[in-house]
Amino acid sequence: MSYQLIKQEALNLFAIHGYEGTSLADIAKQVGIKKQSIYTHFKGKDALFMQILKETFADELKKEQDYIKRYFDKTLKEFLWADLQHFIHRFHHDNQLKFWLRNTFLPPRHLYDEVTRELYQYIDQVDLLYFDRFQYAYEKEEISQDPNIAVMSFSALLDSIGVELIYGGEARTNRKLHAAWKIFWLGITYPDRTSQK
Repeated sequence: MSYQLIKQEALNLFAIHGYEGTSLADIAKQVGIKKQSIYTHFKGKDALFMQILKETFADELKKEQDYIKRYFDKTLKEFLWADLQHFIHRFHHDNQLKFWLRNTFLPPRHLYDEVTRELYQYIDQVDLLYFDRFQYAYEKEEISQDPNIAVMSFSALLDSIGVELIYGGEARTNRKLHAAWKIFWLGITYPDRTSQK
């Protein structure tokens, strides 16, 4: 019980205050245990942080798989727009996503390589999942751009929205989302003139 509670309270604090702004003493206080009791389950703050990060990536990947499976047959436009809206909603109501975004965009300096390695593995797996949906859209002529390019463009759009959620707030996020979405959608549906040369 303590093991799971330590992770949950640590995730909540890391999500709100980041790695640097969260101490083991803070976590212990939230759980209602002594700081030394944390060492029964984790070697230290770094080990606790990385355990939460890895579990978060695995859980987020499962959520992506479930979303794609559930909504695969929607039009690509509906599928992607709903995905973006859900992403924004979750950020405001789910500390797991908040933890993930905050601590991958600005990882602890001494854990940078470890965090980045985990992040890139996650992104590569998600891009593969989305590629299948973009390939399907390409075959149905919903989009005109190469599915690989479309996936990378959508990934970049998600990254930019994530940064805006962390630093810009909800109003700025929505303004940027609507502007970026318009250009993104036009870009992947407009006939690719380079292929005609």
